[in-house]
Amino acid sequence: MWKKELSVMILVALGSVACGEEDGGGADPNSAGKGTATFTTWGEEYIEEGIPAGGEGGFVDGWSVKFSKFLVVLGHVTVADGSGKEAAKMTGSRLVDHVKKGKKSLVSFPDLPAGAYEKVSYEILPADAQTELLGVDAADKDFMIENNYSVYVEGTATKEQSNKTFKWGFSQRTRYIECKAEQDGKETLGIVITSGGTDTSELTIHGDHFFYDRLQADPTGQIPTNLRFEALARADEEGDKNGEVTLDELTKAPIDLIAGYDPSGFSVTNMREFVTELTRTLGHFRGEGECTIVRAQ
Repeated sequence: MWKKELSVMILVALGSVACGEEDGGGADPNSAGKGTATFTTWGEEYIEEGIPAGGEGGFVDGWSVKFSKFLVVLGHVTVADGSGKEAAKMTGSRLVDHVKKGKKSLVSFPDLPAGAYEKVSYEILPADAQTELLGVDAADKDFMIENNYSVYVEGTATKEQSNKTFKWGFSQRTRYIECKAEQDGKETLGIVITSGGTDTSELTIHGDHFFYDRLQADPTGQIPTNLRFEALARADEEGDKNGEVTLDELTKAPIDLIAGYDPSGFSVTNMREFVTELTRTLGHFRGEGECTIVRAQ
């Protein structure tokens, strides 16, 4: 599923875009055919509608989660050829609330020479004054800038008659490079532009990854990665018991190895660090496609 610090499972033009080379650089510059690369983003049903208890892909400990806000800052979408020569790059960043339904258009790069562009990358990074809004209130942008957040989520976890809310913000800057996904039955690195065509790539955000019980998939494939919330809820019960699971409470909560949590060799010592590490795994490519993770901050 993931390789430590390397890869993770993985998600119309706004503002200006900067092209590294006017003739593209990702294909034969003498090619007469040109096409368009378009990038969207989506949080899928788990962010828009919630994560259920039980069943395939649901929580194994009886909890369910409903997000009320899922803010992510996406930027620096880049298209390059196999040698790394940039054909196009999005300037700045966009702030998106993935709870709002539907795919959101991030940027389009028209007039790219037809051909293969094997190096596609993007970033999740803290908001700044130039960050543009995609259906998000200006107050959300101000909040993200004030706290130097790249990701901020609010939600409620429910189990029988128990409810726990959470409001978590993170400042990590993560680059997702060498993105790849299955296309037409085979794994494709980057994108392919056809003459007169438009290739649409989705930068998919996986909200369920916040609740994984492993930071790296079992290499043997015998131990599954599950969704759990019980240890997070317990942090509030051992804290102020006010019904909100805070990051400060998670700092005081040791990683529950007995419950099945596995740091997978990462240097994390408490549940806050565990959840923070999981934020690196939110970004994917074309649904379940993978990218290589680079810790930019």
